Amino acid sequence: MKRSHILAALSVALLAAAPRSASGAECSSACAVGKRTCMAEARTAFSSCRATCRTSSSPGQCRTSCLADVAAARKACRTDLTDCRTSCPPPSPCTGACGQQMASCVRGVQTTGKSCGQDCLDQGRSAAAACRQAADPASCLRAAASQLAMCLRGCANSVHDGAVGCAAMLRACIAACPGGSPSGAFLD
Repeated sequence: MKRSHILAALSVALLAAAPRSASGAECSSACAVGKRTCMAEARTAFSSCRATCRTSSSPGQCRTSCLADVAAARKACRTDLTDCRTSCPPPSPCTGACGQQMASCVRGVQTTGKSCGQDCLDQGRSAAAACRQAADPASCLRAAASQLAMCLRGCANSVHDGAVGCAAMLRACIAACPGGSPSGAFLD
């Protein structure tokens, strides 16, 4: 559970920092897409955490921790969006194109993450329905909840890895722009 939240925090930082090098409206748009992806990762991490709580020895305390973690992640997403938008550089055609590429890349990550999460939920529902006829339904449901949590963690990790890839693509694009930032200064 904690690793998932660490990954969410790293992804938030990468997504918020990466669009800073785009220009004007493209930069602001890329920042907004980054925020939506950040929020989706926070929701996925929250779902994974809740699924883990089903097998916890103190589910109430576990759920409280999940709620606190998702609230902190959402707040970080909003703060990073503001920081991202205020850090957008002056417009240029090259950095604008980089921003558009970044937005497209992040949208792809977001779509893949949503699909992955939905697949996990569908599998979880099927597994839970099969537990009704199991010899030990309670054990079966605990196992199904654990599998659901692992599946959702995998989705969160996938979103994180995709965001890292998008940020790397953006850095390379900006470095190739005339007057770009080979050192990645725009991404700090």
